Amino acid sequence: MAFLDNSGDIILDAVLTDVGRERMAQGNFRITKFALGDDEISYNLYNKNHPSSSAYYDLEILQQPIFEAFTATNANINYGLLSYTKTDLLYLPVLVENTVCKALPLSRTGSVYHLAVNNETYDKLTSPNGIFKNAKFAAAAGSFTSNRIIIESGFNTNELTADRVTQQAYLGAFNLIDNNFNVYFDNRFVTTVMGPKAAKLGASSSDFSNNSSTGTDDTVFFLENTSANSSAAFLDNYSTATVRGILNEVYYNTVFSEYPSITALKGPRGSATALNFNVDTGLTATSTGTRDAKYTLYGKTDQTFSGHAQKFDYIDTMVFLQGTTTSMQIQLPIRIIRYVSAS
Repeated sequence: MAFLDNSGDIILDAVLTDVGRERMAQGNFRITKFALGDDEISYNLYNKNHPSSSAYYDLEILQQPIFEAFTATNANINYGLLSYTKTDLLYLPVLVENTVCKALPLSRTGSVYHLAVNNETYDKLTSPNGIFKNAKFAAAAGSFTSNRIIIESGFNTNELTADRVTQQAYLGAFNLIDNNFNVYFDNRFVTTVMGPKAAKLGASSSDFSNNSSTGTDDTVFFLENTSANSSAAFLDNYSTATVRGILNEVYYNTVFSEYPSITALKGPRGSATALNFNVDTGLTATSTGTRDAKYTLYGKTDQTFSGHAQKFDYIDTMVFLQGTTTSMQIQLPIRIIRYVSAS
């Protein structure tokens, strides 16, 4: 459903999804709940310095065109609006990508994360003579030790001191700490998700903190495979896996100031998680193997990087990460990439 015009009477354009049409044909179509979203709205257009008074501050926002309704379940709302029963919330957490801690964070190249499907490809991307010349710009699919996507949740504001007391008062007390995250992935390309390993007696456990005495970076993640536990009803061909969130214990201390080089958040933090992925075995063939048809159907083949002669196949896909407690979500663009030839 979408607004087509809001200059006078409210006009709604509503279409049924495939499931909705099926249920209408069966005679059991019934609307039981609805969701609201504002994906097409850019709030950066709010101008509190508009010369024509406050009545014009949000004029550009109100005049933005609105998407037409689409039949695809996820086409209209990727960032749904949330309702909270608590009326005393002053801040809401966000999910942000961390590229600064020492727990092997993966960085984007351009706008995507590169996921190498085999060791040959990983070497061609990250070796000193490779395309990126740095391991932080590519992850090795299925690897427990290569760089991984690291996500933090919390308040990205300087208005609150990022210490343990404030974390509990503003996040813990309001149940805004995600102990788990749902990962939605396209099961045509990704088979399993890798997330933080559960802490076990006598075993190494993940930790996201700074040293309380020296302030140095103590972040570390140990990963394990996590299989899908359900399909994602709102996305075709998508499955859902649940990974753990680790309590984010990077706290401000007046004695030291190193913590900004550990965390991507300015304010109190809730939790953090790390991700890597296993891909469909058909996509993992080396340069001497047979190219999987999925590269041709869903991606691009024999592609080169600017200034380099090497050729690669790749498929771009989107992974969605959502906090199970807060429902906050972030989109992670993944490029599944395979080395093909030297030229």
